[in-house]
Order: sequence, then structure tokens, then C-alpha cells
Amino acid sequence: SRLSSAAPRGARSASSLIVVGTGVAGSAAALKAAEAGVSVTMLNSSSAATNCNSYWAQGGIISRDPSSSDSASSLSSDIMSAGVHLNSPAAVDQLSTLGPSRVSEMLLSSPPSPYACVPFERSGGATGDLLYTLEAAHSHPRILYWKDWTGKAITESLVAACARHPLIDVRTETVCYDVLVSGSSSRSAAGVRALHKPTNTLLDITSSRGVVLACGGLSNIYKHSTNPRGFNALGTTASLSVRAGAAVSDMEYVQFHPTALNLPNSPRYLLTEALRGEGAVLLDGSGRPFASSYHPMAELAPRDVVARAVYDADANSNGAYLSIAHRPSSWIRSRFPSIDAHLRSVGLDMTEVGLPVVPAAHYACGGVDVDLKGRTNVEGLYAAGEGSRTGVHGGNRLASTSLLQ
Repeated sequence: SRLSSAAPRGARSASSLIVVGTGVAGSAAALKAAEAGVSVTMLNSSSAATNCNSYWAQGGIISRDPSSSDSASSLSSDIMSAGVHLNSPAAVDQLSTLGPSRVSEMLLSSPPSPYACVPFERSGGATGDLLYTLEAAHSHPRILYWKDWTGKAITESLVAACARHPLIDVRTETVCYDVLVSGSSSRSAAGVRALHKPTNTLLDITSSRGVVLACGGLSNIYKHSTNPRGFNALGTTASLSVRAGAAVSDMEYVQFHPTALNLPNSPRYLLTEALRGEGAVLLDGSGRPFASSYHPMAELAPRDVVARAVYDADANSNGAYLSIAHRPSSWIRSRFPSIDAHLRSVGLDMTEVGLPVVPAAHYACGGVDVDLKGRTNVEGLYAAGEGSRTGVHGGNRLASTSLLQ
């Protein structure tokens, strides 16, 4: 393994490309660069490279079922509709057209490919056909998934691929706190400043090929957030970029997930969109379904609509609840094993009762302005993942576009 928390030799070092963040966006960028012959240094602030928001994604990743009538134009239409047409049509078209082939290339590869082979759910075992599920505001079942914890499967696979690659050096316990820039009138990214936590050493890591910031969004600044507690989702990508002179936009477009578990004095545990895709219904405090009163697609309406409906029900009818108890209990436990285990650990049985829910800050749709190649307005500075503003999401993200982006 090339994953290490050992302190670098001295306070200065050099790399061809620096990638800040080891989630899906950072790992994908590092692997692509390394395959082009570029040496890469990846930085993660925690003790494990898998400690990132990508790891906690429950639902899945958009692809395309070749046996269905789904198409790039259909996906584009769904993305634009969910984003209330505040999206960038060019970015949406690029994601919809190229996305499924990127999934095949980077997540469904086999040796000797340097990329990942993610164990997505299949019919009839490991060699069967891929299974596709439906999520809110999608017109077709097009979501690949692994149990109810897809982010874990993808992140572990990509991080392992990075660790195997001879041109990638993954450094944990290293906090990036500034981007090194050169020039005055024409600024360019020249590296990063970082803190190596175990030795309390300040580091300048220079770069000849630029810096990729892929260190997440900002939802943990809110009272209710689905993001895990700790040093993540605090606006790192945006703040580092602004300090380096890069532009940001659409920061006000923060998506709230409609269904976070609402228990007193407990973190807001995410209850995945896939629950509603598999038939879970929203009930008010009197046990009455209410989602269809807000949108014809009911529980499968875009997230902003469902979040407002849940907020209203919670405020005006003594609570809002999500129930899938009408489905067979054995199926529920096998389809959503990690959610079932978490709920049982806090004394709830999703096969028997409705789950109290509240909307919670989930995903930043805006961020650092980038073009279709991830470039900011600062030479050599790139942004990727949730912290970037690609224009794909507009005012509201369509479910399962985040891992694909």
C-alpha cells in the first residue's frame, strides 16, 4: 500500500499534481492523471483515505440500462427539471452523454485495468446482469447500487486503486490550509500549504502541474445536516479557492434532503432516497399520507418539493414520518441492511413503525466556478466534486448525480 501518514522529509516537497481530497472526485482525478504519466500527491486530513463524504453516500450512481428505452436526452431532461432549469445545458449534456461510459470505464473494469471493479448489485450473483433502481424525479430505473451503502463500495474500490498505482502517493493526517499562488496580475496555483497533524509540521508542497481541490461541500455549517460530524463539509473547497482568487457562484443553492432521521440529541442520520424509490410513503402525525397533496409524483417528486412538504407536515401536524413497513420484513432487511442495523441500534424497527424525519442540509449545488474541464479562473487551479460549481445541478440536484459528476 502507498497510503501513509508518515511525515514528509523536511518542510518542503514537490509533486507534479496535488489533489486535495480522496473521495470519488479526487480519486478519479488522481487516477486519470496518473494514467497520463503525471505523478500525483493526494492529501486527506483524517487517519484514513476512505474518511470522506463520498463514503457515506447511500443511494447509488447514475448509469444506463442498455435493455431499457432510457437515453442521454431523457437523463438531461430529468436533471434540468429537478434543477428548475437553472442548470448549464452544456454541463448537463456532457454528464448525460459521457457519464454512463465513464462508469463502465472507471467502476466496472477488470484487471489489468488500473481502475476499480465495484461490486454493484446483480441478478443471480457476481456474474449476473446489473440491477438498476429508481429514485425520485427519474423517469427510468437507471441507478446502480450496492446494498444501501453505494458510496462505501465505490470509495473503497477507488481508494484501493489509488493505493496500488505507482505514480500516486496518498498522504493522510495532512490538512491543506492554503493554496500557494504565484504572480500578481496573472495568478497561478503553485502548490499548497498544509499541516501534518501527527508531527505538527507545516509543509509547503509545490506542484508543476497544478492543484485539484476536491474536498467537499458545506452542509455541516447547518443545524440539521446529513453529513457526518467532524472536519468535513465545512466549505473547505470554496474557502481555499476564494483565498487563491478563484470565483464562486450559486452558493445559495443548498439542497436539503427530505428524510433525515429526527431523534432528539442525535445526529441527523440519512434515510436514503432509495427507500421512497422502493415504495416508502410519507405520513403526517395522524398517519395520513400527504406527499401527493404537494406534487403529482408524491414521494418521488424532486427533493426540494418533498423537503418543503416534510417541513410543513412536521410543523403543522405533530411530526412527519417515513414508512416502508408495508413491504415484507425480510426483503426490507436484505435491501437496506446498514439502515436497518442503525435503526435497531437506536431502538427502531423499520419493518414495523414509521420513522420520524426532518429535512436536513445535504448537498451544495453551487461552489467554485469551473468550466467543462474543471478549470477555475486561476491558472493551474481545478475544482471537482461537491465543492465545484459545474452548472450540472442548477437550483436543486437530481438524486444520484453527485457520484457521477
